[in-house]
Amino acid sequence: MAGAARRSEGAGEGIAAAVRVPARVSFVTLVCRDVARMKRFYDQLGWPPSQHNDDSFAAYQCGGAVLGLFGESNYAKTHGAMPASTAFRGVVLAINCRDAAEVDETYASLSRIDGVRLLGAPKDLSFGGRGFDWTDPEGNAWEVVWAEGTSFDAREGLIFP
Repeated sequence: MAGAARRSEGAGEGIAAAVRVPARVSFVTLVCRDVARMKRFYDQLGWPPSQHNDDSFAAYQCGGAVLGLFGESNYAKTHGAMPASTAFRGVVLAINCRDAAEVDETYASLSRIDGVRLLGAPKDLSFGGRGFDWTDPEGNAWEVVWAEGTSFDAREGLIFP
């Protein structure tokens, strides 16, 4: 048994050096009860849409990542039933901004979009930033935030210090 433990420890060191998982989140899917309704909602944000968007699937280019919308029936067998639409799902998506003024401008824009539920006005944050929270029509949690020291690459991907 002790020999097996040693082999595991040694193997673990070698595995850590040999195995690489790409450090990127490239496609985030929001599982939707009503894809057509959610597509109409996200179309209002003005994000560049995929040429494949229809009432059963939609995707939007978001800097270096893609936000997708797909029906819950495509995931229920693998992941189980979705929680109630009022339940927090344990995930918060973020729109990062260049500065505090962009946070305030984004708040003003979102306040004019049907289906947005704003969860408070922008406020200064303890870590030296500014932000606010909101949800979409199916209760997906979002935050808009500016954090001191962050920047963006040429594709609008966040560079976090």
